[in-house]
Amino acid sequence: MNSIRAVLFDFDGTLTLPGSIDFAGIKKAIRCPGDVPILEFIEGLPSAADQRQAWQVLEQFEDQAALRSHPNDGAEELVRFLKRRHIRRGILTRNRCASVETALKNFAHMRLADFNVIITRDHVQRPKPDPEGVLQVARRLRVPAATLLMVGDYRYDIEAGQRAGAPTAFLESHLTTRCPDPPADFVVRTLSEVSDIIDRLNRGRKKAQKDHK
Repeated sequence: MNSIRAVLFDFDGTLTLPGSIDFAGIKKAIRCPGDVPILEFIEGLPSAADQRQAWQVLEQFEDQAALRSHPNDGAEELVRFLKRRHIRRGILTRNRCASVETALKNFAHMRLADFNVIITRDHVQRPKPDPEGVLQVARRLRVPAATLLMVGDYRYDIEAGQRAGAPTAFLESHLTTRCPDPPADFVVRTLSEVSDIIDRLNRGRKKAQKDHK
């Protein structure tokens, strides 16, 4: 596996503590079937008026969740680690920009400026699990997708990374009900484990290069 030059994070449930956003409540409010993704359901509603109403409901839930969001364990420490190692950092979320900005106000040591790129649903035509966002981040950071580690707590994060050709790390939590299939390259229970993965991969790559010389 390649050395890691950038790390791309999901936001809700990955950089933030899981559970702040009520997905079941959103689906009930907009009458979205349990097995249908929310964004895709709204896009498929038959009329513009229905879509506008559903977007408003979703954004209300997102605003409430952002206000009560808090940093996930090890999130701020991991971002500081990446900055020290000069590893680029990005966020890729199905949420919208305003919610990310609001949620980050609850972080003591993390701001928008700590990330080289932030891609929300406002910036892509096809959100995760489509690889569009991952590939867009790779282009903007000027790194091959194969050197960009995608970290997320939901299967869409892993599927997007895999489809873009990026290595993936799946963050399990007490809310994990379904693991990615095919599985991620790495499975972690805490974000602090991600720094160990990066160190191991980057040391191994450097050693291989030295041995080759």
